[in-house]
Amino acid sequence: MSGQTFEVFTLFPEAVAGFLRGGLVGKAVARELVSVHCTDYREFATDRYRTVDDAPYGGSPGMVMKIEPVVAALEHVTRERGPMHRILLTPAGPRFDQRVAERLATVPRIGLLCGRYEGIDDRVREHFVDECLSIGDFVLNGGEVAALAIIEAVARLREGVLGNPESAARDSFSLQDMSSETCPEDHGAWLEHPHFTRPPDFRGLGVPDVLLAGAHAEVARWRREQAWRRTWALRPDLRPQRSLPAGAPVYLVAQFGQGEKDMSERSALLAALAAAASAGGAELRVVAPGRASDLGDVPRAAQFRSLKDLARELRRRHGAAPRLVALGPADGLPLARGAAPLLDLLAASGTGDLSAPLVLVLACAGTGDLARPVTNAPGAASAPSSTGLRGLEAAFSPVILQASKLAAGLAETTPMNDSSGPQPVEAAARLVADALAELKTCRSTRPSELRHEQQ
Repeated sequence: MSGQTFEVFTLFPEAVAGFLRGGLVGKAVARELVSVHCTDYREFATDRYRTVDDAPYGGSPGMVMKIEPVVAALEHVTRERGPMHRILLTPAGPRFDQRVAERLATVPRIGLLCGRYEGIDDRVREHFVDECLSIGDFVLNGGEVAALAIIEAVARLREGVLGNPESAARDSFSLQDMSSETCPEDHGAWLEHPHFTRPPDFRGLGVPDVLLAGAHAEVARWRREQAWRRTWALRPDLRPQRSLPAGAPVYLVAQFGQGEKDMSERSALLAALAAAASAGGAELRVVAPGRASDLGDVPRAAQFRSLKDLARELRRRHGAAPRLVALGPADGLPLARGAAPLLDLLAASGTGDLSAPLVLVLACAGTGDLARPVTNAPGAASAPSSTGLRGLEAAFSPVILQASKLAAGLAETTPMNDSSGPQPVEAAARLVADALAELKTCRSTRPSELRHEQQ
């Protein structure tokens, strides 16, 4: 690949040249992978004082850069070294981001016009540049810092500039989506996962155990979840708004443990959950190790002894492995606070298939298949998500304020932590209703998106 050339138009060429003498970009310049030329506007001033600015028409504070030296500089460089893609750097331009950097990395010659004072005569913007760019919603004294930022961001994407080209592909904001293999149409971006290096302990501050264990699959899972957590916490605007395919099956599973239960309380809970599921467009299933007679009016076909048995039946029925999600926070599972981050996580992990059956598992007591739900512990973000969860991929709390409080409250109540008593019926039904209502708002209206029809 031939080298890329940047033409920087500035009043301070030495500032640009000084920065480019170091770092990877400096090495790339030395190896002729990238070329940078600086042109001083003052060289094209026409008076003895080399004047490049004047008072603005209409009157206002400050000075404006004159059009004549700017256009003369552009025309001179074009004659000497050839045409270029001309970019005016201005706070009034569209935002420069990684997508723009990737686009510019394919352009062989780029001209960057750095303004000073109150800016450049606007006739330059209107008639002599190809686009305008801003590096953020703030104002600098000039465009040189912006030019250097763009050169660095673009040049590092060129072949040979980085020692390992995979580094750029895995950066924050990269187009290499974690779900690219299963959702190739997705062009969302992620913030990068955290990085750690030696020593493993510094003043009592450790490194996540999963990174020290040497299990590559678990490391990849941890990194994917951390990138998902960080992006949704800090920059949710980077992620696409996914939809649950129209008609994709949704199931609510009430999961009971081994202990003896008050049958009247269990019946009341199941009746409330059945009503909530029906209103929310879901089918109720029950997982309990006891006798069928213990489950009251629940049909035998809707009863299962374990989540594994349920998953096997749903796979047979729909032709796709179900996606199992805990309702409310669960120890060791990434917690999606809202349907949008939940669907995004499911698309970025496992099969990535959002048309597969979605199974919401409500732990009605301490169980063997589902880890005991807990509130977000301080170390939860560093824990691998696969420990003892047997197929569950995530935890889901709706963003509705009341439901979020209920999810945390249910996780802290005694019935959720042991088998000593029933779960609050009204709170459980409300949590289910809010979760299903939020998922319904994310449903697509296009039936063609559904690939697995119910048999």
